[in-house]
Amino acid sequence: MSLRMLEPYLLGSETETFKQIQFADQKQEFNKRPTKIGRRSLSRSISQSSTDSYSSAASYTDSSDDETSPRDKQQKNSKGSGDFCVKNIKQAEFGRREIEIAEQEMPALMALRKRAQGEKPLAGAKIVGCTHITAQTAVLMETLGALGAQCRWAACNIYSTLNEVAAALAESGFPVFAWKGESEDDFWWCIDRCVNVEGWQPNMILDDGGDLTHWIYKKYPNMFKKIKGIVEESVTGVHRLYQLSKAGKLCVPAMNVNDSVTKQKFDNLYCCRESILDGLKRTTDMMFGGKQVVVCGYGEVGKGCCAALKAMGSIVYVTEIDPICALQACMDGFRLVKLNEVIRQVDIVITCTGNKNVVTREHLDRMKNSCIVCNMGHSNTEIDVTYQSISQCDFLVLKFYGIFLAQLYFCLGKWLKQSMLSSPLRAALIELQHCQASLRTPELTWERVRSQVDHVIWPDGKRIVLLAEGRLLNLSCSTVPTFVLSITATTQALALIELYNAPEGRYKQDVYLLPKKMDEYVASLHLPTFDAHLTELTDEQAKYLGLNKNGPFKPNYYRY
Repeated sequence: MSLRMLEPYLLGSETETFKQIQFADQKQEFNKRPTKIGRRSLSRSISQSSTDSYSSAASYTDSSDDETSPRDKQQKNSKGSGDFCVKNIKQAEFGRREIEIAEQEMPALMALRKRAQGEKPLAGAKIVGCTHITAQTAVLMETLGALGAQCRWAACNIYSTLNEVAAALAESGFPVFAWKGESEDDFWWCIDRCVNVEGWQPNMILDDGGDLTHWIYKKYPNMFKKIKGIVEESVTGVHRLYQLSKAGKLCVPAMNVNDSVTKQKFDNLYCCRESILDGLKRTTDMMFGGKQVVVCGYGEVGKGCCAALKAMGSIVYVTEIDPICALQACMDGFRLVKLNEVIRQVDIVITCTGNKNVVTREHLDRMKNSCIVCNMGHSNTEIDVTYQSISQCDFLVLKFYGIFLAQLYFCLGKWLKQSMLSSPLRAALIELQHCQASLRTPELTWERVRSQVDHVIWPDGKRIVLLAEGRLLNLSCSTVPTFVLSITATTQALALIELYNAPEGRYKQDVYLLPKKMDEYVASLHLPTFDAHLTELTDEQAKYLGLNKNGPFKPNYYRY
C-alpha cells in the first residue's frame, strides 16, 4: 500500500511539526563500548551539523590502515602518556614533517608565538577545542601551548582529520581524540573524552560548528560556571550562539570569529576560490570548461566558488534568498535562478548556504545522469543524503509501522485522523515518509568509486556522483591553502587572548565581533610575506579624517 495514498489524511502544518521522531528518554551511554552494528541510532540526539553518515567508519581510511578501531587500542607516546586516541601513534614522525611545512606558510602565528611567548598571555587557560585537525590546526595548538595554555582537542568533522598530524600532536603531549573516518558514536565519544576528564576542567572553548558547545550545554552545564568565553568560527556555530543569546540561555561571552573581516574575506572567499577546484579535480578528474554549474548561495563562500568556476570557463548559475546577495550575483555576471529551473540540465550542483534541505530527494530524482553533487558549507544538512543516518534495520521497523498505520487509517477513517494527531505512531508514519524521500532507500544502489566518491544509482540506471556524502568538500576531499588558514588561526588565537584576559564586565553574556583593531593587526602580520609597505598617515591627514594614525582605520559599520 503506497504511503502517498495517506496524504489526504495528513495535515500540512502537522506534517512539518512531526518530521522527526525524538526519543528523549534514550540517552547514549558513552562509558560503554557499543558494537559496530549498534553505532547508528534511529534519531540523533544532539546535532545535525557534523555527524550524519551511513557508511562504515573504515570506508574513508587508507586501505593500509589497521581495521581495529582506535578506541580498542592501547597506545602510549614516547613519554608514556596514553591520554589520547588517534589512529596510529607511530605515524607521528610523518605528521611532524607536515606541521613543519605548515609553519613556513603561517607567518602571523609564528610571529605571535615569538612576540608573546615571554608574556604567556594564556597562562592558566585550559582550552578545549573542536576543529578540523590538520597541520595548520596543529600550528595553532602549539602556539596556544607556547603562550601558556593547556589544550584538549577533538575533530569537528569525521573525515577531515589527518591521522599523522593527530599522532604528532599526541606524541608532543597534546590530548587529541580524533581520527579520519569516525562513526557518529566515535564523534561524540571523542568530544566527551576531551571534556569529561578527572582533575581538569576547561575555562575556554574554541569551537567550529557549535557541537562542542552544544555538548557541554546538554551534558555538563555546570562547567559554564568556570568558562570565561567561547570562540566560534563557523556560520553554523555562530547561528547557534545567536539563538542561545536570543533565548537568554547564553551564560558566557562569545566571540564571533566567522564574521570578522579577516575570516570572511580571506578564509571564506579566497580560500574557497582555490579549494573548490582542488576538491573537484581530485575526486572526479573532470574538466570545467563548458560545464553548467549551479551554486546555491552567494555569500563569501559562494562568491569564491563562482569566481573560480567562471574563470575556468564554466557556465555558472546562482540561487539566493537574499536580494542583496542576489543583486551582487547579477552584477558579477551570473544568472540568478531557482534550483528547480536548472536542475535537469546542470552538470554540477554545489551547496554553500549553511542551511538544511537545500538539495532534496525531489531535486536528486530530476538530475541528469552523472551529475556531480557536493557541499562547500560547514553543515552536512544541505544535501538530503540520508535522514538521521537511518539504518536498514531501523528503516524496516518504520516500514512495518507505516503499513500498520496505513491499515488503521483506512479502516477507521476520519475518527482516527482526529484522535491520533499527536500520537507517536502518527509521528512514526511521517518519519517513514521522509525516510522514503532520502537517498538511503532500498530502491537506490550505492557504489563506492574511490575514497570520498560514491555513485548513487536509480532503478532506471541513472546515477549521480556524490562527493564526501554531502560533507564539506574541500577539507574532506582535498586540502586548503595554509596561508589563508594562518589568517583564521591568528584571529582565533587573538580572540582567545582577548576573552581570557578581559577585565570582568567588559563582555556580557552575549555574542561579540572581534574588535576592528585586532582585525587590522592580523592583516598587518601577514603583509611582510608579500614585501608589502603600508602608507602612513601624516598628522594633518589623520586629523582631517578624524582617525588615530595607528588605527582602527574603518568604523565598525564599514563593509569591505
